[in-house]
Amino acid sequence: MGWRHPSLCALYSTFIYAFICTVLLLVYIHFSTLPGRYSKSDTLNRTLERNIEPAIGVRFAVEQSDDTENLASLGGTDSVEYTNVIPVIDFKDLGHKKRKLLLLIIVSTAPGRFKRRQGIRETWWKNCHNNREVRCLFLTDGFITDNAQRDLIIQERSKYKDIELQPLLGWEFGLRFLSQIRWAFAKFDFQYFLRIDDDYFLCLKRLLAELPWRPKRNLVWGSFHCEAGITWIDESFMIFTPDIIDKFLSQNESTRLCHAHADQQIGIWLNDIPTRHLVHDSRLHHTVAPASFSPQFVNVTNVCDSYLGIHGTYEDKMRYFGLNSNDSMKVESPFPDFSTFCKSKTFDYRIFNKEWKYQPKLCKDNPRWNVGRTIYVGRENRPP
Repeated sequence: MGWRHPSLCALYSTFIYAFICTVLLLVYIHFSTLPGRYSKSDTLNRTLERNIEPAIGVRFAVEQSDDTENLASLGGTDSVEYTNVIPVIDFKDLGHKKRKLLLLIIVSTAPGRFKRRQGIRETWWKNCHNNREVRCLFLTDGFITDNAQRDLIIQERSKYKDIELQPLLGWEFGLRFLSQIRWAFAKFDFQYFLRIDDDYFLCLKRLLAELPWRPKRNLVWGSFHCEAGITWIDESFMIFTPDIIDKFLSQNESTRLCHAHADQQIGIWLNDIPTRHLVHDSRLHHTVAPASFSPQFVNVTNVCDSYLGIHGTYEDKMRYFGLNSNDSMKVESPFPDFSTFCKSKTFDYRIFNKEWKYQPKLCKDNPRWNVGRTIYVGRENRPP
C-alpha cells in the first residue's frame, strides 16, 4: 500500500536511516574500545621478548590506588586484559603494618628489559621464594609512551607479581633512586636494603648467610671508585642500613639536591653524613668490560666461591652462572678498613669530565638533564 503523503514518507525514511547509522556507530565505538585479549603464558613470553624500547617525552595521567594488588589482577590465568589504568606505586606509609625483613632487594630495570628479568627469575631470584627474610622486586618506570610496551609491562606485572611501576618517565637515575627508597621505606621494615641493576648476578644465599653479623648502622656497602681524590659507590650494587636511608629521606626537601646519576647523587648526600661507614667489597666484580664479554668468565665454575656478585651479566651468562654458582654459606672475613682501598671518603661532582658531569638540581623541582635523549642503552648495546 502506497503512502498518501510523500513528505511524510521522506521524513520517516530519514529518521530510520539516522537511527541505523547511530546504532552502527555505537556498536563500532563499543567494540573498538574493548580491552584487547592476549594469549596464554607461552605466547605472552614470546611477545614480551620483543623488548620494545620506549621513547622519552610524554607524561600520562595516572589513577593511583593504595590497593596495587587488585590493579595487578588484570585477567584470569589463561588471559590478561589490557587496562587504561597504569597501576603505579604509591608512597603511603604502612606504619606498623610494614613487613619485617632481613633484606629488601630492589632491582632497577627499564621497561623493555624483559629478557634480563627472565634471566634473573630463572636463576638467583628463586632463592627469594618461600623465604620470609627477603623480598625481591623489580622496579621500573610506569609512564611509558609506547602503547604496546605499556600493555606488555602491565601483562608482565599481572603474571609474575614481582614488578612494580614507578610514577616516572625518563633517563634520570637519581630521581629513580629517590623514588625507590621513598617507596621501600614506606612499605617495608628492613634491616638491609639492596638496590641492584638488572645485569647483576647475585650470590643471594651467600649474602643472606653473612648479613646477621655485618654492621647494623651507618653502612654503605658496594663497589667503590677511587679517583682524582674523590670516592663514590657504583650504583649497580648498593647496600644500605635503614638509618642511612632515613637520613637520605630526612633531608630538607627545599634544599635536597638530585643528580642525573644516582651514584653521584648519593655521593653528594653522603658528604653530609659524617658517621657513614663505607665498605668496598672486592668480591663484587665490576670492570669496564661486562662479565658476559670477558674471557675471565668463559667456562668458569663455582662462581660464588670467589664472588658475591658479578656485574655485566646478561641473560645467557646469567643462566650459565645460575647452573655453575655453588651459592651457599662461605667462610667470610671482617670488612677491611676503607682506607686500605681509598684515602678519601669525600665526593665532588665537579671532578667529572663532560660526559658524566651534570649540575645538581633541587629534587623538588622534578629536574631534567637529558631532554631529547632516549633510554640509556647500557654497556650490553655498546660496540666493543
